[in-house]
Amino acid sequence: MSAELKSSSWERLREDFPVTKKFSYLANAAISPIPRQVQNAVARFYKDNMIYGGTRWQKWIDLIEEARRMYADFIGARSEEIAFTHSTSEGMNIIAHMLAHRGHAISNDLEFPSSNLPWINRGADMTIVPSLNGMVPIERIRKAIRRRTRTIITSHVQYSTGFKQDLETLSKICGEENLYLVVNATQSIGALNFDVDKFGVGFTVANGHKWLLSSFGIGTLYVQSKLLDDESGLNPPFFSQFGQEDREHFDNMKIRMSKNASKFELSTPHFPNIIALKAAIAYISKINILRIEERIRYLTQYLIDRLAELKIQILSPLSNIHRSAIIVFKSRSPEHLVAYLGKKRIIVSARGGGIRVSPHFYNDESDIDKLISALKTYQA
Repeated sequence: MSAELKSSSWERLREDFPVTKKFSYLANAAISPIPRQVQNAVARFYKDNMIYGGTRWQKWIDLIEEARRMYADFIGARSEEIAFTHSTSEGMNIIAHMLAHRGHAISNDLEFPSSNLPWINRGADMTIVPSLNGMVPIERIRKAIRRRTRTIITSHVQYSTGFKQDLETLSKICGEENLYLVVNATQSIGALNFDVDKFGVGFTVANGHKWLLSSFGIGTLYVQSKLLDDESGLNPPFFSQFGQEDREHFDNMKIRMSKNASKFELSTPHFPNIIALKAAIAYISKINILRIEERIRYLTQYLIDRLAELKIQILSPLSNIHRSAIIVFKSRSPEHLVAYLGKKRIIVSARGGGIRVSPHFYNDESDIDKLISALKTYQA
């Protein structure tokens, strides 16, 4: 049954998002609102902390490990391959620390700074592949490969155009050339089905405050198990007590770091943020990510059709293989239009030289209809 025929169930889910009472909120690629279930989970943590202090420590540790298992299942990984970070940037800095000195790296000019700045800061020998019409053709990446190339860096979905990279094909190239594939999945996980095994990625970073409907200050790092077993120096740029094999070991002179991805975790765990992520994953999983992807595809197609009625140019790629949850359309004055729409309680972003619209499953046709009505009356 298609997504549009399930409108009653989607309307019930819409009630979990109080933001819909105030706004037509179409900026999930920037910051997603959290559902009531996530807020409730975080409130329970703080109530526990208020009433019981640190006596619930083991309970919180158990929740973290449960969150790790749930997130691993969600992206087709194993729990030992997942580390919790504070952001996409932290995860990418960790990867750049390990790989930047190992050889030539390839990225592209569409990446959000979080993807490229850590490598530049590490002094990486780096080629930035130029995009073409809002896309990064794989042939351009292939032609940039040299004898010394060791790493390819890409977002699964580009924040400024919505271009979705063909990771399966790119992974095959990396396998043939013995390269590391590093993927920024921030604009993908939570909106699209993302499977690290299917896509064949070595490293993945993401955060929680966009499509995953979670909080600020939570990020994830995936490291493929065979790379964790690499004994040639894939170690974190820091050591911390919590990253040790035995977390209750406090002898400063006898360091035994974990053999799994938890060795990349720094400091006392950010319990409320991880608990928020756990609640968000449970919420999304109950709906089913494939249904969510189908729903978003329906809403973006509805948007595309309505924009076509106004003869507004769409800048995002629309082919099946490269289309995502992000639709960018042309505007002569994006910032001015964003401000105009904001006054009408329609929330979008100015990106990629146009207006970025990024609906999630809790949105509906009325949100898009309000946007179209406002565009009809807008004068630049």
